[in-house]
Amino acid sequence: MIKKPWIVAHKPTIISEVIFADEKVAKTFRRYADERSFPNLLLYGRPGTGKSSVSYALCHETGVDTLDILRINCSDEKIDAMRDKVKDFTTTYPISTYKVVQLEEFDHLSLDAQALLRALIDAAPSTCRFIATCNYINKVTPPLRSRFQEFQFSAPDIDAVFERCIEILHSRKVKFKADDLLAVIDVAYPDFRKVIQLLEQNSGSGELVLGSGEGAADWKLELLPLLESGDLKAARKLVCERCSKEELTDVFRFLYDHVAKLKKLKGKEDQAVVLIAQYMYQHAFVADPEINVAALFIELGAL
Repeated sequence: MIKKPWIVAHKPTIISEVIFADEKVAKTFRRYADERSFPNLLLYGRPGTGKSSVSYALCHETGVDTLDILRINCSDEKIDAMRDKVKDFTTTYPISTYKVVQLEEFDHLSLDAQALLRALIDAAPSTCRFIATCNYINKVTPPLRSRFQEFQFSAPDIDAVFERCIEILHSRKVKFKADDLLAVIDVAYPDFRKVIQLLEQNSGSGELVLGSGEGAADWKLELLPLLESGDLKAARKLVCERCSKEELTDVFRFLYDHVAKLKKLKGKEDQAVVLIAQYMYQHAFVADPEINVAALFIELGAL
C-alpha cells in the first residue's frame, strides 16, 4: 500500500472538518453542504488557509461524482487547452446532479484567458459550477469576479489549529512536547498545510524532535530562537548558509510576521518593517539576493 503524505491523509473530506477564520463564512459553507448545492465560488487568501480544502470537501460532501470534476491549474494550462477542456467538459451531461470545474492558481490567468473564461462561464449550462482559488484577488479582473461569489480566507483560528495538530499526532502515535508543537505552529502559521508538513518532517522517529527533518524548511525552526534571543549575526549566517535562492523571498515575510519577537529592536518595530519592505523591493532587482538579505540583517542589528 502506498503511504500517503500527511497533508493528503488528513485532508478534510467534509466542511465541518475545515478550520475557518470567520464563523459567518463557515455557516455559509455548512449551508451549501446541507442544501447540496452552491453557486460559482471564488476563494482567495494566503496560502494554506483552507481554500483548496473547502473546494475538495464541498464537492465531496454535496455528492459530486469524481468523474464530474475537472481540475485545472491555471498557471500551467495554455489558453487554447483550457478553452477546449472546459468547453468539452461542460457541454456533456453530469453523472450526478451537476459538474464542477475547479480552477486553481486562478490569479495566474492572463487577461485574454480571463476574457475567454467569462464567455465559457456564461455559456455553461445550469448543471455546471465553477470553484476558483487564488492568493491575489487584485489580479482577477472585475468583470470575471462578478461571475462568482467571493470569500476571503484569512488565518485560521490558532487554537483550533493547535487542537487539530494534537489530533493528528495522536492518530499517528507520535510523542511530543507542547512547547515543540507550539514552535512548529509559530514558524509556519497561518499556513496550516506547512504546519502539517513540518510535523511529518520532524516526526520520523515516532517523536516530534525539532531539527530532525531533512527538508530545507527546517531553517525556520532554527531561525526563530535566534531572532528571539537577538543574535542577528547568527541568524544572518543561518539564512545565508541554509536558504536556497528561491527561499530567500520567504525570509522577508518570516521577519515581518515575527518582527514583534525580535528582542533586539526594543520599540523600533516600525523602523524594522520599513527596512524589510525596502529590502524586499530591492530583492527583485539585485544581482545577488543573498548579499541583499545579509545586508538587511546587518541593518536590523544596527537599529
